[in-house]
Parts: sequence; structure tokens; C-alpha cells
Amino acid sequence: MIASDMRNSRVLSLFLALVFTISLVSAISRQNYLVRNELKRLNKPAVKSIKSSDGDIIDCIKLTDQPAFDHPLLKNHSIQLSPTFDLEWGQSKQADEESIIQLWHLNESCPDGTIPIRRTKKSDILRELSFASKNLSINASPIGQVGNEAALGYVSGGKYFGTQANIDLWNPLVERNHEYSKTQIWVIGAKNNAVVNSLETGWHVSPQLNGDTQTRFFVFWTNDRYRTGCYNLRCSGFVQVSKKVVLGGATNNLSVYGKRPKTITLTIRKDDRTGNWLLISRNELIGYWPNTLVPYLQNGASTLQWGGVVQNDNFLFKHTTTQMGSGHFSKEGYGKANMINNIKIIDENYKEIDHLPISSKVTRPECYDVKIVPYQSDLGTYFYFGGPGRNENCQ
Repeated sequence: MIASDMRNSRVLSLFLALVFTISLVSAISRQNYLVRNELKRLNKPAVKSIKSSDGDIIDCIKLTDQPAFDHPLLKNHSIQLSPTFDLEWGQSKQADEESIIQLWHLNESCPDGTIPIRRTKKSDILRELSFASKNLSINASPIGQVGNEAALGYVSGGKYFGTQANIDLWNPLVERNHEYSKTQIWVIGAKNNAVVNSLETGWHVSPQLNGDTQTRFFVFWTNDRYRTGCYNLRCSGFVQVSKKVVLGGATNNLSVYGKRPKTITLTIRKDDRTGNWLLISRNELIGYWPNTLVPYLQNGASTLQWGGVVQNDNFLFKHTTTQMGSGHFSKEGYGKANMINNIKIIDENYKEIDHLPISSKVTRPECYDVKIVPYQSDLGTYFYFGGPGRNENCQ
């Protein structure tokens, strides 16, 4: 009887092990299927491929083959290759402002009629699936959501058709993989005081998205209150036209504490003839968000924001040491704290305004703060912001 029970027990154990193995193999097969499909969707056939010094592969894709045109609303879209206004509009007072300099520029360039896209790797998809399995989103999230800490300037209550700003470039420490640090511009369309549409651009350090801690240029947009959203060209929507800029591309043209900061100039502006929202760096049209994708921005934005955001995981009930900007508070000033300067807006009459009162918003001033500075002829409307995260006053 005992021997029989032991045999039955061994049979049951072998059966359960077999079921587990089959389930595991099935799960792996399904994951591999999802990964292959996603890589096929994102990595379009390349005219030319370039190996960047940081390990990225940059694929030069035909302009008409880009992911944007997978969107059902853009099937018969006519590509806007240039603004209907002068690209010299709004040139900054700072003579040494930079265009977007990226590491892949050191090697080669993409031919005419193509756009550069950072090739998505299997590890990128697996990382995204890993976060999804833990109910963690790889997308951006609205200011005020738990763990999302901000220090920014803003204008609100009017009707705005664009903004331009010079943004300092830094490489802040990010403590944990699901955290990030961003410095950016927001153009927001709201309903009942809630963000519905948001167009965003700037730079970030985001291990969760990029798999490293490099400073990378990004764009993001959402048209449904952040329930969904999209970085760069990871989904269809944003139409890229520049052959010079990689969305998600890394830069090493970074500021050094105590020295004259490195900056980029970014503009988001509505084209009053086509209705599209254009993204411009100096005199380079990077691309645009078609007006049909953002209905709550068709009559202008209700809020413009500039500043920094950090994701704080509050691991072990301690505030993160993830830095914002340079990692130093605003009181340290020029070349030491992060700065956004020469802020301009386009009002409801498409008039450029560069001397404007802006308000500030800070989630936890003991961790990250803002200092709005009076207008100056060389820096225009500007402010300092940032911080180290956890310190003796921020726990």
C-alpha cells in the first residue's frame, strides 16, 4: 500500500512538472511571437543603416514608410515638408544656442527623402513587457499623479498657439530603473480643467524606456488624458520630416557644473494654415503632430508649461535620489542650476510675446524647486529649477 502511494505520488509530481513545462514553453512561445510582431511593426525596411558610437543602430527609412502612416486617420495624409511661416521666426537672443547634436552625427548621415529612426531591439520590447507584467506603464503620466514630482513654470487661462524656449542640457542621476528625470515643454489642451491632449518635447534620462542612462531627445503625445500615449515613433501619429534628428537619440553635448551651459532651442507652434502642430529646433523642422489627432488643441492650447519632472518610486519608503536637471537647487543660479530661458509664447492673434509673467508649480520644494527671475535683455523670460532629490530635508 505504501509503495503504491509512493508510485502515485511520483506520477502526480511528474504530471505536474510536465504541465508546468508545457505552460512555460507556451508562455515563452507567445512572448516570442509578440516580440517578433512588434519588431516587425517598428523596424521598417531601411535604405541605409548607421552604427552610432553609443551602440545604437540608426536606420534611414523612406519618409513615406515611417510608422506615422500606420494610423487610420493618416492613410491618405499629405506630408507637410515645411512651415507656411518663416523658420527664422523667434530666433533667440543667445548667439551660442545649439541645434540638436547627437552621437550618431559623428559617423554618417541619412540620404534625402529618408528619416533616421533608432532601431528597436528585442531587449527594448522585453523590458517593456516586463514593466507591463508588473502593471507599470512605460508612458508619461500627468503632473500630480502619485510619484510624479514636478518643478515648473506655466501660463494658463488664455488661448495659445505655440511656445519656444532654450533648455539647458544635463545628465542627471536616475536611481532606479523605473524612474526617470525629464526637462521639457508641454502644450496642453484641456477640458473641465483636466488635461486631455498634451504635446511634449525635451530631453530625459529614462532607463525604463531606453535601457541606459544617457541623455536623450524625446517627443511624447497623448490625446486621451494619458490613458495611452506614445514616445517618439513607438506608435503611429507624429510625422517626422527631418533627416538630421533621431527621436530618442543620445547626446553628449552636455552642460558642466560651473561653466556656460549647453542648450537646445525647441519650438512647438501651430501652423495657422495647415492646422498642424510643428516641432522645430532652431531653423530645422523636425516634424509635426497632425491636427486631426489632437481635437482639444485645434482651437489653441489652454496651458503652456516648461520645467522638470522626476518619477519617485519611494523605494523602502525613502524619497529617491534621482536628480532633476543639474541636481542642484535653483538658488545656485547660472551654470549650476538647470535653466529654461528666452521663453516666448504665441497668443491667440499669432503674436509673439517674449516678456510675460509666468507662474510656478512645485510638488515638493524641499526636494526640487523653482526660482522665477525678472526679465533680462539677454536671457528674456526665464527661471531656474531642479534639485538633488533625497537630502536632509527631503526624506
